[in-house]
Amino acid sequence: MNSVTEVGAIEDVVRIRSRQAQLYWLLGDADASAAAVAEAQRSAERVAWPSALAELAMAKADLARWSGNPEQAHRQLDAATAMLGDDAERANVRAAIQDLLGYLAEDLDAARAHRIAAFHAASEAGHAPLIAQVLVGIADLALRNHQYEQAARLLAASTVVRGLPDRSQPDVARIEHTARRNLGTTRFTEATQAGTQTSWRDLATATLTS
Repeated sequence: MNSVTEVGAIEDVVRIRSRQAQLYWLLGDADASAAAVAEAQRSAERVAWPSALAELAMAKADLARWSGNPEQAHRQLDAATAMLGDDAERANVRAAIQDLLGYLAEDLDAARAHRIAAFHAASEAGHAPLIAQVLVGIADLALRNHQYEQAARLLAASTVVRGLPDRSQPDVARIEHTARRNLGTTRFTEATQAGTQTSWRDLATATLTS
């Protein structure tokens, strides 16, 4: 990381440290995660560029949600949106914001509205990892509606779009575990296989309109 700090742009350091904080959290190392966030904060404050500060705020919002602190997640998301200004309307940014809001929404109708917005924005952006991320969020909506087979299909479709399993999202493991527990191994495997053979657009649309 020192070599990155020496030769990379500071906004790259903020991005890497923010991601590092999330990975440390996934590994269960809260102290290392907090230290990485603090380093990212110091780097961001050196330049005070809205994009760098907003990216850090988005990472903090994810960490807050994962830690079960929705109020802090909302505060960080609001801060990121304010710092981005007009850039918050870019398709890739809208997709990320709406995806996070979909997880935070307690009401299912509100969650569905956020998922629809995220789906349209990600489709507009056309970035495969972002589409895959949004599909995981739609799988979460299916799970909340007790549509366990559909959740398994969407997870499989997300992996196909991304090209490999995403172990950096705790929601993937949570959704998979719950779907498998409710379906059993055989039905879960069948649903997963179906998800690899079905259009991700069709799967998402079916979930969002059901």
